[in-house]
Amino acid sequence: MELVTAEGDICSMLFQQERAQHACRLFLEHLKRRGGFTRSELSLFAWDLQAGKIEKGFRYSRTRFYTNIRKTLLTLGLIAIEQRFVDTLEQDLAPERRRHRDVVEKYVPVRQPIPKRPPDGLNLPRLMWTICKRWNDEFLEGQ
Repeated sequence: MELVTAEGDICSMLFQQERAQHACRLFLEHLKRRGGFTRSELSLFAWDLQAGKIEKGFRYSRTRFYTNIRKTLLTLGLIAIEQRFVDTLEQDLAPERRRHRDVVEKYVPVRQPIPKRPPDGLNLPRLMWTICKRWNDEFLEGQ
């Protein structure tokens, strides 16, 4: 097992290829800014990433985004699909019921519950603790 270095970010720990790391960073930046993506918003993000609209000069395949980045983050439990309330404005409702709340499913970041001290030794639990610690420090604590 390779030693995990203190340098770098969560994307460099999870992905080996530089293009995948860069696409992961772009995704996490947008996720931080928006607080979550609905399925359709994630699809639009993937299309824009493929077309090079997210960052000029950088294109990443939509299929690779879904199979590599999205799948890895979901499998590790770093992001999850959760139901969230969204305010919507309905024009066809009565005036007293114009504002109501819809429930939509969103991809949202998940805080990882880990102890303050890492496990002893160089083993898989220590590696997972390091990944979760880096996720909490870098992504969730910055909000």
